[in-house]
Amino acid sequence: MSILNVVGAKVWGGGEQYVYDMCDELHRRQIPSFVLVDTSNQELQQRFASVSQVLTANLYLCKGFLSLSSIVKQMKQQGITVIQCHSGKYILLCLALKRLTGAKLIFYKHNVVHAKTDMYHRWIQSQVDAFICVSKRVYDVQVIADIAYKYHLVYNGVNTQRFPVLENESISTSPFIVGYAGRIIENKGIFELLDAIKIIHDRDRAILIRICGDGKPSDIERMHQYIAEHKMQDYVQYMGFQKNMNQFYRSIHCLVAPSKVQEAFGLVLCEAMYCKVPVITSTSGAQVEIIENGTSGILLETVNSTSIADAIQGMIINDVFRESIINEGYKRVESTFTITKMVDSIVTIVRNLR
Repeated sequence: MSILNVVGAKVWGGGEQYVYDMCDELHRRQIPSFVLVDTSNQELQQRFASVSQVLTANLYLCKGFLSLSSIVKQMKQQGITVIQCHSGKYILLCLALKRLTGAKLIFYKHNVVHAKTDMYHRWIQSQVDAFICVSKRVYDVQVIADIAYKYHLVYNGVNTQRFPVLENESISTSPFIVGYAGRIIENKGIFELLDAIKIIHDRDRAILIRICGDGKPSDIERMHQYIAEHKMQDYVQYMGFQKNMNQFYRSIHCLVAPSKVQEAFGLVLCEAMYCKVPVITSTSGAQVEIIENGTSGILLETVNSTSIADAIQGMIINDVFRESIINEGYKRVESTFTITKMVDSIVTIVRNLR
């Protein structure tokens, strides 16, 4: 077994971290893995080089087709037997590589988007050997009844190697520090969260929020303007993109992710839970598959400033409840959402390909 991941992204994001963590676990198991990225993207090449062997091609030009013969040559030299496609933009390239090398093809589904059933997409579905869906929410909207055997539910998993316990990681509970980790954009509920923090602050509670994540400059500027207009600068910290998420999670008392869009999974929730941080999130997507409300986290049926503030307030005033959420959340991730369990399933699927 030798696996090639085709990664055509231009910047690092959740999908790239997914491939990185998978390759990291495959490396620990001494299973050869490769990542194909664009020749010009030095950042992705350098990041992936620590966990896999990097192959390059001109992926950004004509979706890689002008480099087809070069990719095929590299695949044959390395004895690659499995192609993993993570974006529909490159599925035709991956199908061509399958035809020219005889490798099996796995198509990953990372988004809650209904499967298309027109003639073109049915042809693609007939050529792919297996589909991996990262949550049941994704699986339910993707699975095609007459080829259901090709579809597999494999939950995303925390790469626990990236989240070791830190020395002297305990932090004072005053102020109570809320964390947000995600894209800076309105539909992630960032403004409702800021409003909730202001409500708690105005109740004379010692509160602080740390926000990490990237976004469009216009969206980040809008957030800064909102913070300034509401005079929240003293208790809002925007930290930008953070490479060391372990340090971030272990510097907060609670993570809030009040997304208003259908989330395909929710890896930041699992990472925080593994780091023994209680989480508050919405019911907008696969979060309900991760968290049992009131036991391993808090689920909000309605995303607004009042519901978020009340949930945070409950964490602040009830230490016993918060500790119970922390313990049950950690156990939930350990039992179901680790990279080892994820890769166990993927390896089994690969070995059973028809």
